[in-house]
Amino acid sequence: MPSWDRRTPQQQAKVRDAALRRQLRDAVGPFSPFWRGRFTALRVPAASVKTAADLAKLPAVGERDVCPSGDPADAARLVLQADEAGFALHAYGPDLRKALVHRLTGAARYRRAVEAETRPTTFHFAGRGLRFPVASTRNDLDLVARAGARAWSVLGLTPADVLVSAVPVAASLDHVFLSYAALGAGAPALFPGADPAAVGDALRMVPATVLAVRPEDAVDVLSALDLGGVRTVLLVGAPSEETRTAVAEAAGDRRVLALWGPGEGRVMWAECAPGSGWHTYPDLDYVELVDPETGATPNGAGGEVTVTQLGFKGSALLRWRTGDVVAEGLATDACPKCGRTVPRVPAEVSTSHLHVRVNLRHTDDEQHVDLRAVAGALAGRNDLAGWLVEVVPSPREHESDLVILVVPTGDETEAAVGAYRDVRAVAGVTPSQVVVVTPEELAARRPPADTGAPRVVVRR
Repeated sequence: MPSWDRRTPQQQAKVRDAALRRQLRDAVGPFSPFWRGRFTALRVPAASVKTAADLAKLPAVGERDVCPSGDPADAARLVLQADEAGFALHAYGPDLRKALVHRLTGAARYRRAVEAETRPTTFHFAGRGLRFPVASTRNDLDLVARAGARAWSVLGLTPADVLVSAVPVAASLDHVFLSYAALGAGAPALFPGADPAAVGDALRMVPATVLAVRPEDAVDVLSALDLGGVRTVLLVGAPSEETRTAVAEAAGDRRVLALWGPGEGRVMWAECAPGSGWHTYPDLDYVELVDPETGATPNGAGGEVTVTQLGFKGSALLRWRTGDVVAEGLATDACPKCGRTVPRVPAEVSTSHLHVRVNLRHTDDEQHVDLRAVAGALAGRNDLAGWLVEVVPSPREHESDLVILVVPTGDETEAAVGAYRDVRAVAGVTPSQVVVVTPEELAARRPPADTGAPRVVVRR
C-alpha cells in the first residue's frame, strides 16, 4: 500500500475504518467511563460502529457534554481506564504479541509494556470555557512524534533544519507538538520561550533555519531580532489573512508557513504552501465538519471542525466538537501544490459565533461563554413556550450583557427563576437578566426567519 499521504480515497477509507473499529471495540467502548455511559444511554453497542457512516450517527460532543456541571475534573471520564487484564482481552494483536514476548523475559518488562499502552504519563491543557487536562500515554507520544515527522515533511523541512521556538514553553498543544515534531523528524531544536531576548540569544548560539512563533507575536518578534540564517518562519496557530500578509512583509524573502490543530487534540496539521490547507493524517484522526448550531452534517459546505482520534489512548475523543469553524468544506482531491491526497482542512479557521468572549458586568475578567450550553439549558425546559439568548452591549464601556428572554407556559416567576438557575448550573455563567416577554415581543426580537438564524443572537 502507498505511503500515508499518497493513498487513494478508497485506500484511506479502508485504513480509517479498520482503525475506527479497533478504537471503538478495543479501547473506547470497554475503557472510557464517559463513552461507556453514553453508548448505554444511546443504546448503541460500541462494537457496532464499524465505519465512518456508523460514526456519523453518534451525536457530536464537546466540553460541556463531558463537564456538564462546569467542573473540569469531569474531563477525567474521557481517559481510558485499562489494567493488565483488560489489556490482554482487548489489545491489538501485534501489541499483545509484543507484550507477551516481554512477559517471557520477566513480569516487570511485561508490566512496563502494558503501562506504555494504558497509563497516562503526559498532559497538556486545553478547553475554551473550561481549562482541562488532555492525557497521553507513552505510546501516544510515539504517535505524536510520528505525526510531527509527517508535519515536518509537509512543511518541506528536513533533519538538517535547526529549530528555534519563540512559542511559550507551557503545557499546551503548541509547545508539546512542536517538541515532538522536531524529535520525530530528528531535527535539533531549542525552546527558549517567548522572551525576545532569550530567543535572540538562542539564534546567536545555533545556526537556526526555522523560527517558530505564534501568529499574534510574529511581527513584533521578526522586527526585534536579527534572524541570521533563518529561512522559514513557522506560524504556530491559524493566522488570519491579514496577519499572514503582515508577517510575510516582515519576513522579507523568507518562507512563511503555518502549523495548526484543535487544542484538545494530540496532533497539529501543516500546510505545504501558504493557504494550501491543513494536511491531516487519515490513519491517526478522522476529521468531519458539522453544523455549529445543530450538529448535523452539512452538504459540502463549511462547518465546525470535529475530530475523532484513531489509535490514541489517554483521553479518547470521538466526534469532538472543537469550536473551530471553516467556511468551506474539506478538500479531498490531491493537493495542487504538493500532490498529497490526504483530506485538507481549509486554511481560514475562526471561532464559532456560538463561542463568545464577553466582559459581563458582574465579573472583572473577560469570560468565555459557550452559547450552545446556554441554549441547551433552556431547550430542555417544558415550562417555556419560547426563548431567546442575546449577547448585547452593556451601558458600561467594554462590557456585555447576557440576556435571556423567555415566554413561560405557566407561572412567570417560577419559569424565570428556573431558567436562571439552569443556565448558571449547566453553562457555568450567570445571566445578566432573565426577561419575561410575550410571544409577539419575542418574535420581534428574533432575526428574520429566512436567515435561518438560531435562537442565539450576538448583537455587538
